Amino acid sequence: MKVSSFPSPARALALGSLLITAASCSVSEQVKDKPTGKNVSTEALENEAYSLMQYRLNFIDEAKLGGQDILFVRQATDIASPQQAQLQTALQKGNLPLHLKMRVYAKNPSATTSVQLKQLDYKLLLDGKELTTGTTGADTSVESSAIETLPISVDLNVKSAQLAGSTPAAFAAGLTDFTAANRRLTVQIRPMYVGANGRQVPPTNFETVELVTAKKAAVK
Repeated sequence: MKVSSFPSPARALALGSLLITAASCSVSEQVKDKPTGKNVSTEALENEAYSLMQYRLNFIDEAKLGGQDILFVRQATDIASPQQAQLQTALQKGNLPLHLKMRVYAKNPSATTSVQLKQLDYKLLLDGKELTTGTTGADTSVESSAIETLPISVDLNVKSAQLAGSTPAAFAAGLTDFTAANRRLTVQIRPMYVGANGRQVPPTNFETVELVTAKKAAVK
């Protein structure tokens, strides 16, 4: 009896069906590993949007020390002697208020997913030392492809210890100059997000926020 080495039509059809089924299973496993389209969960989309969020610091809008405008003070001598004396007297009396106002821009590059910012924690560092902390942007919704402005307003009383033996005029010199090579004031931020279903996203570490003039890193 002669046996053909070719499978019968029925057997070939069954074999083809088996191969198609195996291939389908393989594709199904790949989809599970990397969900796309309708298979992407809301949480996954939100996490991606969080990772894409961009923050930039604008230049200082207002700066006053002891009620005197110091926005463009670059050296102590920019403050006239009578005003320097007034600042020194205010310091000795323990009443030398510092007022700063600036803005942080929050950009959501995601084309599909909005981001709910619970709050933006910030730290102001002067000469590498913590000057003050605070929060802004409470319950701010940043729509997809949108930019929101988050104001930072600082009001504190400057103490003698913060001057480290210096004068109020020297303290003010260059404080608001963000373009200086030896920039004195830096801002660190830590965004905190909340998901659409109330999911609390664990906060990250504080990171220094770049200026709006910072250039994007070149893609290699």
